[in-house]
Amino acid sequence: MKNDLKEVKEYYNEMYFNEEIANQIKEGVHQQIHRKRRSSIGKKFVYVCSAFVAAFALFIGIAFLSPAVAKVAAKVPFLNMIFESKPISVVIAETLTEKGYPFDGVGTQYTPKKVFSVGLRGSKEYIDRVRPDVKKLVKDLLLARDFDAYEVKVYSSEGRVTELTPEEMKADKKFEKVVGIVNGVLKKYGYTERMPIGFQVVNQTVDFSLPNTESKIDEIKQQVQSQLDAKNLGSFTLKVNVYNAEKKERERRWSPIISTIAEGTFGAKKYKVTEVGYTNKSAEYMTIMLKTSVSSSDSDYQEVVDDIKDTILEFLTSKKTREIIKDDAYKVIITSKDKKETVITSK
Repeated sequence: MKNDLKEVKEYYNEMYFNEEIANQIKEGVHQQIHRKRRSSIGKKFVYVCSAFVAAFALFIGIAFLSPAVAKVAAKVPFLNMIFESKPISVVIAETLTEKGYPFDGVGTQYTPKKVFSVGLRGSKEYIDRVRPDVKKLVKDLLLARDFDAYEVKVYSSEGRVTELTPEEMKADKKFEKVVGIVNGVLKKYGYTERMPIGFQVVNQTVDFSLPNTESKIDEIKQQVQSQLDAKNLGSFTLKVNVYNAEKKERERRWSPIISTIAEGTFGAKKYKVTEVGYTNKSAEYMTIMLKTSVSSSDSDYQEVVDDIKDTILEFLTSKKTREIIKDDAYKVIITSKDKKETVITSK
């Protein structure tokens, strides 16, 4: 597979990638491709970011442009191709930026049906005029990865609230001050993350997590509480959750693996996957769960389940994946619409 990927990279560099395209991509990535939407304190904050990576990571996005590239890409296992690439939402966002479409966000929904949505800014006349082109562009990028399960929706984002109200701005500043206090204390104890694990503020309760290897939890809690009280930010209750450090490290390593499985199996029609989840509760193994829309009595049930099994096992046993998950044991549970389970275990 390594030689196949090298061949794709060389072909892409020779036929498609040049300084002009590189500058366009860099410029697009450095623009605000996903607007940061934040609500009042107490609600979760979601930050979506992107980074410029090697041109190699884009080969999936341009595979449909050339039979030669498509032929080489076909030799690479499906999930490995996705894993070696940028998330499809990032590829689409960058492409929209490069093409000059003023969009306000991209995203997916999985129920009641699978839809990939793009919000455009501009007049109704403009959006009506470019909608067919944008839909085709997005559809082509999805199909380039064999993501044929999505409908594409292009909507107007005009009139949607993107600016914070004065109350939200006040709450936001308060939230940042609380984060600064907690981070300042944690930094003294060797924690350098910008946002503490599990951090949230809900109804004047400051909530964050520390590992079970930390011996000074009460001391840290006391220092944070004292500084919160001293800043006159209001009366806060402090809650510290303790997590298993080994499990958290395992979850960190598995996160891109699970994301790849979800993106790939959701995107392709043939897998008929409706839900993907995981649990890290077991000390012995990581559990990944997939639900399908087929019943065990359906004529294509076994074919669908075998496709899912083969695809996931091919990915989990590949060299690149094994380097990440190491010797972790795992269990994959595939559940039919009528609750029949097919279980894959590593040992």
